Amino acid sequence: MAEVDTLAEREQAVGGGALVRQAVVGLNRAKAVLEAWEFTERAGKAYISAVGELATIAGWLAFDADMHELARCCYTEAFALAGESGDDQLTVHLCLNVANQVVALSRIGQANPHRALGLVERAKELTGKQPPGRIHALIAAREAQSYGVLGDRSGFRRAIATAWREFEHAMEHEAFDECPLWLRFVTETEVRCHEATGVGALGDLRKSLELSADLALDHSGARNSAAYRAGWTAALARVGDVGTAVEQALDVLVELERSVSSTRTLRILEPVRVAAEGRSDDEFNRRFDELVQRSAVAI
Repeated sequence: MAEVDTLAEREQAVGGGALVRQAVVGLNRAKAVLEAWEFTERAGKAYISAVGELATIAGWLAFDADMHELARCCYTEAFALAGESGDDQLTVHLCLNVANQVVALSRIGQANPHRALGLVERAKELTGKQPPGRIHALIAAREAQSYGVLGDRSGFRRAIATAWREFEHAMEHEAFDECPLWLRFVTETEVRCHEATGVGALGDLRKSLELSADLALDHSGARNSAAYRAGWTAALARVGDVGTAVEQALDVLVELERSVSSTRTLRILEPVRVAAEGRSDDEFNRRFDELVQRSAVAI
């Protein structure tokens, strides 16, 4: 379904908040067609799978917009459609997306990271016989995320080492243009981001800062670039370099104000907001709070 690829490509440029309503409208339209039209068995399964992919991207866009209940609803529909069509690759995609949401919510006490590990294990089972590729690196990275939130150092180290090894294998054996579109964001920078986040969750703030500094140089897409730089500013704030954190975070705010609609990225800046409380120059705090309010109204 061309709409899925279009939404995925645009999300990298403008963020999920700008696209989620369009995706939900498209999903509802596609489901109506599914209910009303008659298909051959083969065509029906293909269309059901395509609608499942649309539900998956709608869920991702909702997640990026901080609309977690909507994301859950979209993912639930997508799982049902994946099962109905027998599309294991769609199920894998969903397992990894939902695991990512579960980990994000676990960081604020609203989910259980053990569920993320269960989803990762399911993805492993379904891809165990696949050749080297980015999918294996992403599965290991999601596993590392989960162990980081759980505070399991040995589990994290094992998983992140696997992620790097699988990524290197993917670079040797999987051509970029042969990789599914939804996996093309799995780059060296993305694996490093998982490592930096996990290291920080385990308490090694200086190491997390060191890793995050490299991420800030990435320009693979406006939304990803903003998220990586937001992570760096948060790492700066956590080690006490509040002045630099605020200075760099202001640049991220410019993008979030003008061109990138991603409440998830805005949330990454929260440690900077906390650290900057009480500063005489309150420009960052004021603009951050205005964006939070604007996002709440949009939701």
